[in-house]
Amino acid sequence: QAQLKAELKVYRVLENELPASTGECDAWITSGSPSSVFDEDEWIGNFKECIKALHEDKRKTVGICFGHQMIAQALGGEVRRSDHGWGIGVREIEITTEEPWMKPSLKRVRMLFTHQDQVEKLPPGARLLSSADHCPHAMFAIGEHMLALQPHPEYSRAYLRALIQSRESIIDHPTYQAGLDSLEQKPHREEPAAW
Repeated sequence: QAQLKAELKVYRVLENELPASTGECDAWITSGSPSSVFDEDEWIGNFKECIKALHEDKRKTVGICFGHQMIAQALGGEVRRSDHGWGIGVREIEITTEEPWMKPSLKRVRMLFTHQDQVEKLPPGARLLSSADHCPHAMFAIGEHMLALQPHPEYSRAYLRALIQSRESIIDHPTYQAGLDSLEQKPHREEPAAW
């Protein structure tokens, strides 16, 4: 299997550091954040405009967690605080629409979650790719250029454990303990990375 070489350039959108044009990079990854996409901070509004521009220019973009929610919010979907409370730990998503690039093929995928907000309504033209019991819009795509995931394929279990433990005071105890216990399960890592 060929190794991909990539040079990463970091934009600190929290400090309003955004690209001057969508062509500055070959592809884009938007990460998680402790903020909510519906907060009224200036940087969030500016980032929303950046996502709209990436979509209009059909730039390859992957949105993870906050990035997933921002793609939905910026392009006409709806994001809000989940009625289910925190979604944390190893959770299973069901692939509802299999795409040609999903090799190897999996029907159910265990992934790492940590979120309170989630996409409640997909933006126009989005294809739902997966759902979870606690998160009906776990992964979606728009055209062939945007992929959005609520779970964190980039996290390790050790990192997520530390993150959950740092939030013990703001997560109800049964959810907190179930989230930690779920980390005994091994998530899929290589398969989503290959996708």
